[in-house]
Amino acid sequence: MHRRTFLTSSLGISLAALGAGCQRTPTGDLTLALLAGSVPVQLIQTFQRQQADLGQVAIMAKDSLLQLYTLLQTWHTPAAAAAATPTAIAHWVTQADYWLAPIIQQGLIQPIQTDDLERWSQLPGVWPPLVRRDRQGWVEARGAVWGLPYRWTVLAMLYDTHRLDTPLQSWSDLLQPALTRRLMLPEHPRLVLGLALKALGASANSADPRAVKGLESFLASLQQQVRWYNSDHSLKALAAGDGAAVVGWLDALLPVMKRYRHLQVAIPPEGTLASADLWVQPSRAQAAQPLATDWLNFSLAADFTTQMAVYSQGLSPWLWDTPGNQWPAVLQDQAKLLTQPGLLERSEFLEPLPPTAQARYDQLWEQMRRSTLTG
Repeated sequence: MHRRTFLTSSLGISLAALGAGCQRTPTGDLTLALLAGSVPVQLIQTFQRQQADLGQVAIMAKDSLLQLYTLLQTWHTPAAAAAATPTAIAHWVTQADYWLAPIIQQGLIQPIQTDDLERWSQLPGVWPPLVRRDRQGWVEARGAVWGLPYRWTVLAMLYDTHRLDTPLQSWSDLLQPALTRRLMLPEHPRLVLGLALKALGASANSADPRAVKGLESFLASLQQQVRWYNSDHSLKALAAGDGAAVVGWLDALLPVMKRYRHLQVAIPPEGTLASADLWVQPSRAQAAQPLATDWLNFSLAADFTTQMAVYSQGLSPWLWDTPGNQWPAVLQDQAKLLTQPGLLERSEFLEPLPPTAQARYDQLWEQMRRSTLTG
């Protein structure tokens, strides 16, 4: 699942500013393979200055989670791993929580030891359950820790106030007549079916979605609204008036809203879907070393939260249950949206589904796209 479908990568050019202190080729004492734009370059510079005596940081920036997934697969292949020098395999790799189950099942990553992580036990309660899994990738309260969250966002709606007389507030507002053939949705069944389930007051992880009253009717109506799914040009099209609303990740929508005053963002009060960027450890990565552990501790530090906010308006895990008036000043627009009473408590991360449940979602998605749902 490419979480930042609508996000234009911004890190590629910025990495050049690191100069000799932080190399762009994977030859450092600490190698990070990260999603471009998910970590401000200034944070990497700060860490490099603090840890200069311990070694150099090398960066591999990729434009998509799929490219990072491919790296994990390559490093896991015995022949490729044998041909690689030890430093060619990154110590930490960005992945989204949604990808956690398949990469665990395929043996692409290894558990993270948390004994030396100074603030791990203090993280808001939503995070440990998200990354504790068994060896098959299923959520397990006593399972090993397979990822360390460092950034998160939520699904939201961005709409053209000039083209809609009624503001979008809830997911059900996507069915208003003014949006007929003017709505752009992500091409991902769990996201689209998930927002429909949230609209009906059900869990986005329901094992039997067909048992949710009104779901098929909602999906049939939603399909009538769709102009297209997951186009790379959705945000440009919306800004130009070729469409009236987009559903996408908040961290991609907000910068567009700030550039175009006729666009407005909304997060439904009934709850939304959340996604987190994690640091995961490749299965054939070198054993933990001080610099690698220091990076995780740096990612958990208060300064990381502040600099993430200042330089990229990114949300660190510590903000999940923090009152809005305690958020950094540059995040107040997001704070107003995300600290609505009970909103995050009603929001969900997508969990892996058993094969029978996944088949139900796939069938619903296929029927929706073929417009064969009758409700």
